[in-house]
Amino acid sequence: MQGAAGGIFPAMRLVRLDMQEDAGEQAAWIARHLGRIGRPDLAPLAPEDVAGLAAELREDEYDAGRFLFRTGQPPRRIHIVRSGAVELSCALHGRPVVVQILRPGDVVGDVPLFLRMTESFDAVTLEDSRILSIDSLMLHRLLARRPQLAWRWMLSVSSRMASAQARLVELLAGGLEAQIALVLLRRADHGVVHLRQSVLAELVGGRRPSINRVLKRLETQGLVRLHYGSVQILDATGLAALTGVERASATTEDDDVVLRRARCGDRRGGRGAAAGLPPEGAAAPS
Repeated sequence: MQGAAGGIFPAMRLVRLDMQEDAGEQAAWIARHLGRIGRPDLAPLAPEDVAGLAAELREDEYDAGRFLFRTGQPPRRIHIVRSGAVELSCALHGRPVVVQILRPGDVVGDVPLFLRMTESFDAVTLEDSRILSIDSLMLHRLLARRPQLAWRWMLSVSSRMASAQARLVELLAGGLEAQIALVLLRRADHGVVHLRQSVLAELVGGRRPSINRVLKRLETQGLVRLHYGSVQILDATGLAALTGVERASATTEDDDVVLRRARCGDRRGGRGAAAGLPPEGAAAPS
């Protein structure tokens, strides 16, 4: 298979789970992490559900920079990130826009399958990654036969929709200044955002010179202080006023950490934080 990042097929190594011990470990991981909903007790999986899914999964190892799929391809397989990180991106007016960073437990490819669509994004590994996948037709059959598994899958889709809405707010926050202000506020850790301007440009779909001009303007206004590889927020209230959003809650910096690590050539995997949770009190159907 062609292994270059621009090739048609991803470079990968098939890992067979022949031993019972490996299969049991895989099943236990699925029960805990599938969908990255944060609270697996909201949609517990019966042992037979886990075993049925695990029996149909294939595990592949991808080197950093390899494509799982490209925009416009049919969703022949549904992917679950076992370890590592995968970037979903698209090109807008010739510029790359990072839509989402997938981490262990995240699922991708199922929504196009359910809606009978082709893939809307490029999916490329940011670091060496292990990816589980299942044939599209087999997933349909499993979900039709196993309501508890279907319930967990629904919560996974709901969690991803919540994350997508948060990213949409960032991308549509107004002008470039408002977008940058919102990204900074959402990713601040004790008032400091550890990211490079090139990463910030990818997150908002802008060009680096434009990002630099906006940051310099914010610094002149006394809202931030620029450091090498980081931005210190001096006036969060003033910065929030630029966004047009009533409340800009903080989120983790995991996306930026993974992107920085990948751009610097560090291909080591890592775990992300828990994703947004479905409403409390939800219960799996009987």
